[in-house]
Amino acid sequence: MTYEEFKQKLTDNLTELFPAGTHISIRQFSHNNHILLDGLTILEPGSNVSPTIYLNSYFSRYLEGTSFPALQNQILRYYYEHCSIPYIDTSFFTCFDKIRSRIVYKLIHYERNRELLKEVPHIPYLDLAIVFYCLIQDGPCKNTSIPIRNEHLEYWNISEDELWTLARKNTPVLLSFCCDSLADLVLPALDLLPAPERSTAWDTLHSQIVPMYVITNRRRLNGACCILYQNELKQVAEHLKDSFYILPSSVHEVIAIPAFAAGDPEELPRLVREINMTEVAPEEVLSDCVYYYDKRTGQISLYESS
Repeated sequence: MTYEEFKQKLTDNLTELFPAGTHISIRQFSHNNHILLDGLTILEPGSNVSPTIYLNSYFSRYLEGTSFPALQNQILRYYYEHCSIPYIDTSFFTCFDKIRSRIVYKLIHYERNRELLKEVPHIPYLDLAIVFYCLIQDGPCKNTSIPIRNEHLEYWNISEDELWTLARKNTPVLLSFCCDSLADLVLPALDLLPAPERSTAWDTLHSQIVPMYVITNRRRLNGACCILYQNELKQVAEHLKDSFYILPSSVHEVIAIPAFAAGDPEELPRLVREINMTEVAPEEVLSDCVYYYDKRTGQISLYESS
């Protein structure tokens, strides 16, 4: 069946499975880098909250051979695992004093999001833009957020500078810094290997030719913004005893490589581009550029290859 037939059949089947009065819809959502995805929402009676289930990847799996009933069951399972709160009182968002402590920032690519940036407060940074959002209170909806748009500033009667001041204070607290050796993150997966292979892989990891460190936040959500945490980056440089290159592996994390171990830095931009094209979902790409943190100045700059 075609993609349109896939969506219609799914909607028809779900309508029969849910109680009368349930509102089932599929509409396009704009994501980072101006990527449009089809999102399914299911609002049962008395509910104003639904997880958005993006269907594009499910249809790709259908084309690869997964049966429609199996995909429908996966979609239902995802819905029931993420619909723990049926109703959220969003009136708090109209009172700035209630949300000022929840305002945080994230990083997106500037050129790839020019249209979005016309509608949201932002601060240019290198080839990126700092944009703002409000975190919902911790709990079952802890990763739910509300993007802050230009009209919100007018409604709250605050300036972009005030927004930036609050986000700069809140973000490192609410989305605390995390830096782990890539080898340490991979270690748990080694338990799945047979004993001889596990031993060899362990030795290889701990004698890495190129030590790499994953920088993100504790939620591992929009964690690339941690490159703005000046105190924490200074501590990373002190730990490494060197300046370091920053490879933007996605909007959620970046990889730090100490300068002494980077080999030929001319190869790093090519590596980032290849990873973005083959390993990262288009809506999660941050940048094709490489950055350099100077231990002496504490500043980040774009690495310019010759």
